[in-house]
Amino acid sequence: MTAPLTDMNALMSQMRIMSSQASGTEQIVKNPTAVSFANTLGETLNTVNDLQMTSGQLKDAFEKGADIPLTQVMLASQKSALAFQATLQVRNKVLAAYQDIMNMPV
Repeated sequence: MTAPLTDMNALMSQMRIMSSQASGTEQIVKNPTAVSFANTLGETLNTVNDLQMTSGQLKDAFEKGADIPLTQVMLASQKSALAFQATLQVRNKVLAAYQDIMNMPV
């Protein structure tokens, strides 16, 4: 159960970094590492998938009568829905940017 929390913490730290970059305040990076877009995208998709799988497992366990509080099930469901919606919005923005680039005159 700690793996989804660490994944969520990593996702939140990435969101904070992106937010600070967008606002113009940059953070100092002590050990810069080469991070590719494909790796970051893959990790993010795996995180969203893990959240959805965890949510589904909690729902199934709750329906079968396991001793899981409804609040925990609903929180996991909302986390997975929020992560999916954020991923969907990023996909839409990337596609729009791609279409803008493709429609530029040469």
